Amino acid sequence: MNAIIIDDEKNAIVTLSNDLKAYCPQVNVSASFTKATDALAYLKTERPSIIFLDIDMPILNGFDFIQQLEDASLFHIIFVSAYSEFAVKAFKVNAIDYLLKPIEPAELKDAVAKTTHRKKEDQEKLLKNFLTQYQQAQPQKMVFPTSDGYHFIEIDQIIYFRADGAYTEVIMLNHKRIMVSKTLGKVQEITFATNFERIHQSYLINVNYVSNFKKGDSPSVQMSNSDVLKVSRQKKEALAIRLGLHKVKE
Repeated sequence: MNAIIIDDEKNAIVTLSNDLKAYCPQVNVSASFTKATDALAYLKTERPSIIFLDIDMPILNGFDFIQQLEDASLFHIIFVSAYSEFAVKAFKVNAIDYLLKPIEPAELKDAVAKTTHRKKEDQEKLLKNFLTQYQQAQPQKMVFPTSDGYHFIEIDQIIYFRADGAYTEVIMLNHKRIMVSKTLGKVQEITFATNFERIHQSYLINVNYVSNFKKGDSPSVQMSNSDVLKVSRQKKEALAIRLGLHKVKE
C-alpha cells in the first residue's frame, strides 16, 4: 500500500516513516509534505491508499485540508494528533482512525490494519459525520481556571497569551489582562483549531491581530494593541506561512 505523510514538522515525518518501515512493512511512503497545500496539488494526480494527516498545521489544518479534497473518501485517512483532549473525545466517538503522538507501535499497526477492511462508502459516511460535528463544535468561548474561580472569555477578544511560569497571562482587546492557572503549553492545547500560533516559548498569538511583522535576525510582531513581541528564529517561517506570506529569507 502506498501512503503519504502530511506534517509541518520534518522530525515527525522522519519518525513516522521509520516506524512504518519497522512495524508496517506493507506500507510504502511514496511522498511526504510539510505543507498541506503542496499535498493537495499532489493528490490531484496521485492516489495513495493511506494519508497520515497531522491536525495542527499552519494555513490549512487537517480538517480544512480534508474539506478541500475533491473526494476525501478515496483515501484512508489516519489523523495524527498531539492533542489528547480533543482526540479522545472526538475521534473515538466518531470511530475515526487517529494516532496520538508519540505513536505507539501497536496502535500504528492496528490503524493500518483497519484500512484493509473499510469500504469506501463507510469511510465517506464517517468523515462526513465527523466533519459536521467538528464544525458545530468550534468553541466561541474558552474557560480558564483562575485563583478565585473560572473566567469565560470569548475567543475573538483574545489578542495573545504570555507565559508566566506555571501561569499564563491573557491579553484582550478591551485592555484587560487576566492571569490563569495553566501553563502556556496547556493553553495551547485547548486553543486547538483556532487562529492561534506559537511564535516563541513565551507567546501564543491570535494571528488575526498581527498588525506588523518584522523579519530578519531579530524577528518580532506588533499586535493590534501596539505590544511588540519577539518571534523565535525557529518559528518565523511558520508564522510567515500562517500570515499568507512567502518564505522568510535569512
